[in-house]
Amino acid sequence: MAKNGQTLKLEHHVFEPQVPTEQPDIVMLHGICAGAWVFPKTFIQPLLDQGYRVHTLSYRGHGQSEGADRINHWRLSDYVEDVVSILNQLAEPAIVVGHSLGTAIAQILVREHYPMSAVVLMSPVPPRGLSTISLRMLWSDPMAYQQLAVALTVGVHHVSERVGARLLFSKKEVTDEVRWFFSQCTDESPWLAIDLQGISRIAPAEYDAESMPPVCVVSGDSDQLIRPRDASEAGQFYQTEVHWVEGGSHMLMFDPGAHEVSAWIGYQLKRALKQQSRTVG
Repeated sequence: MAKNGQTLKLEHHVFEPQVPTEQPDIVMLHGICAGAWVFPKTFIQPLLDQGYRVHTLSYRGHGQSEGADRINHWRLSDYVEDVVSILNQLAEPAIVVGHSLGTAIAQILVREHYPMSAVVLMSPVPPRGLSTISLRMLWSDPMAYQQLAVALTVGVHHVSERVGARLLFSKKEVTDEVRWFFSQCTDESPWLAIDLQGISRIAPAEYDAESMPPVCVVSGDSDQLIRPRDASEAGQFYQTEVHWVEGGSHMLMFDPGAHEVSAWIGYQLKRALKQQSRTVG
């Protein structure tokens, strides 16, 4: 993909199922400061077992993708462009599975009527953006608010692992897994603090189930960043029941029940696609 005449190489991995099916490919979109690595193979495997081909990628400036030297310049629209560049390589409309920031990108694609077979929103950014979440966190958890601001300005490696563990993971203490997670994280563009507020609309003005892809929403009922009311807002907007993960954190892919979450996503997608084909037929 090119930006200002410069071609940037994106990290892009493809995982093949042992027994291929005619199911659409799944493209997984990561959250802030993360990369393709944030979706462990243990999370991907249940989808492969169900016959899906799975793609992971890192946006520009993240993971092993180029562009880290200009991370302070990238906007949310640049990350959307990166995702589109991968989706355009596929023969058929893909299923897009977004996590956190990745759900904002997925919703922009829905808004822009980009052809997709289905969408899954994990720990979703609400359709109206993060403005209400930011205000709530400022008053209810100022330390967490301050640490998020640090991540987006000074850099993610200046964030307190103790606060990060409490905010993102089901185990609230700083474990080896938490330390590894933060060691892998990439500094993030400070522009995202503006782009995700919803000043420029993220979701479509309204969701039309007949002309837009089916949307599934899954969230942890113990998520300390995207609270249940936020996920419920996404479910109501996209006219779907939220699948609540009992005890689930923001980082559902690292929770003890991550395997079950992934398996549910695969089964739910098959149901949604089957129902959609009946409706079209």
